[in-house]
Amino acid sequence: MKSSESRPNKPVGSHSKNQKRWALIGLTLLAIAGIFVASRPSVDNTATDPANRPYQVPAPPEPPMGSLDDPNADGWPTEALAEQAKEQLKGLGKLILHPGKIDGKSLRKFVTEDISFHSLEPAKLNAAYSGSALNIVRMSNQPAAEEQQGITELEASLRKLGAPLERATDLRFEPKVFRVQQDRDSFTTQQYVAISGITEGGVIEQHATWRTRWIKNSDDSLPLLTSLEVSDFEQVKSHTPGRTLFSDCTQSVLGSNTSFQQQLGRGYGHWLRHIQDTQYFFWLGNPGIALGDVNNDGLDDLYLCQEDGLPNRLYIQNPDGTLSDESEKAGVNWLEGSRSALLVDLDNDGDQDLAVAITGGIILAANQGDGRFEFQTLIPTAHDLMSMSAADYDEDGLLDLYICTYYQNASNGPQSRSSGIGGAFVYHDSNSGGPNSLFKNETTSGGKFKFLDVTTETGLDVNNLRWSLAASWEDYDNDGDQDLYVANDFGRNNIFRNDEGKFSDVAAQSGVEDSASGMAVTWGDYDRNGLMDVYVSNMFSAAGNRITFQEQFKPDAPKEVRSRLQRFARGSTLMKALGNGSFEDVSESASVTMARWAWGTSFVDLNNDGWQDLVVANGNITGEDPGDL
Repeated sequence: MKSSESRPNKPVGSHSKNQKRWALIGLTLLAIAGIFVASRPSVDNTATDPANRPYQVPAPPEPPMGSLDDPNADGWPTEALAEQAKEQLKGLGKLILHPGKIDGKSLRKFVTEDISFHSLEPAKLNAAYSGSALNIVRMSNQPAAEEQQGITELEASLRKLGAPLERATDLRFEPKVFRVQQDRDSFTTQQYVAISGITEGGVIEQHATWRTRWIKNSDDSLPLLTSLEVSDFEQVKSHTPGRTLFSDCTQSVLGSNTSFQQQLGRGYGHWLRHIQDTQYFFWLGNPGIALGDVNNDGLDDLYLCQEDGLPNRLYIQNPDGTLSDESEKAGVNWLEGSRSALLVDLDNDGDQDLAVAITGGIILAANQGDGRFEFQTLIPTAHDLMSMSAADYDEDGLLDLYICTYYQNASNGPQSRSSGIGGAFVYHDSNSGGPNSLFKNETTSGGKFKFLDVTTETGLDVNNLRWSLAASWEDYDNDGDQDLYVANDFGRNNIFRNDEGKFSDVAAQSGVEDSASGMAVTWGDYDRNGLMDVYVSNMFSAAGNRITFQEQFKPDAPKEVRSRLQRFARGSTLMKALGNGSFEDVSESASVTMARWAWGTSFVDLNNDGWQDLVVANGNITGEDPGDL
């Protein structure tokens, strides 16, 4: 249905007269209740016992997180050691970022007197890239530098490492421990280390891999670092004086809109506490966006999906780069919970039409040529839709739609997604998700949109229940038609080869199944050899990398299960096309696995040098807790 801000022309979902009557009665009761509560005298709840506070249901106190998550009690003392190492490394990092505070006294909190190490910044660094925006140098393959020993020597090395960031702002030091091995009186860790800051000349960012050995203390004090070795080192400098290469312009572009101030600017944490229907709210704020020129003025506009109960938004770009909310005028401020959107020309009339995936269907609206849209139809689908992609799979000149689905339909809410481990398969080899769909475009010239479900007749119903999140089209075998890669969260990924409009899943024989919680997928010729390569963003897990390599991790499980779970934690995947229909995993040699908790991704040429770079969106929900992902 439309937002209450506008009078609906054609509702997306219909309601009976009784439903409308009860809705009006409900709104009236809410208004009366609001007046009643507003008229009551204020009460200082903070001054009373929580159990006796008015208007609040009493609840037992939550147990402290430490009692719920105690690795020692859970039989994983190495996890406790990893946390101790991380805490010590962060303390050492603060000294690196403020080299003036480094002295023997401060270092003795973190290292032993006889600490041994190699140079923290290799003496020989090879130029990896030099351009107008960035300079990148990397550690060369050379014999290890002479070992140094003692706090005095370490003090000089740490000062040298932090010197380029002297007087820098926005200083950061972040260690990510991904291996830990315990001995009797000591333990070793491996970690990725990132150091960065903004200087007068631009951003300096260093990435390294440290291998460290720690001495345990007999008491409960933190361990001390006794050796440190650097195995990888890379430094990036940007030519952007006093600022980063990219700047957050959200406020300046969107901030003047009331909808930004009252809705988008409040964030997920606010709406989680205010939206009651969370049946398909598992994804913690997953609505999508679409870019396209909806009014034919040569400027890209932004369509933004929102959760159930919040109106979708269409922002039109102004000549000065700001965006104006034209959602109501365009007729696209629907309230249905929306997951993704496409701005594409579905009827070949030269303008961008709108497709929006909502819970249980796809809204199709035709562009009237001036940025206003006419709702035409709602295509029924499975309930838990995710992303959409468009391509002319049958080469008839019309764009067709492929829809990814996550949960199966369930009358009593989403079902559990845990399927355990059975036989040679690990839990993410699931085939119990919702069905994906291919809709063939049969729209005639001047007619309304018409789409037909051809999933089964085209062969795309095979291996089709794998909790899919994203799909991308590309002619990877250069035979002139569009093939399809599907990234699945709890099932092996698919690559459907298109042969004259019929599809076959050839992922296993092509070497691209990549069972690792696929979040997104993008195609690009990264090595410029004329063949399209594919990159899948997965979730890198430092904890998974630590635990799955421990001897006590599933000691009775088949080797295949252990290796697949280790692969599952490795991170994202770059697969190079070999030209014979198969692919080679080059993720580690290309250094693209650790994209953190990766979500959306795309090949783009960021610096206009003719080579396609990778952009990966990562992280989790940003909120009041600074410890989130």
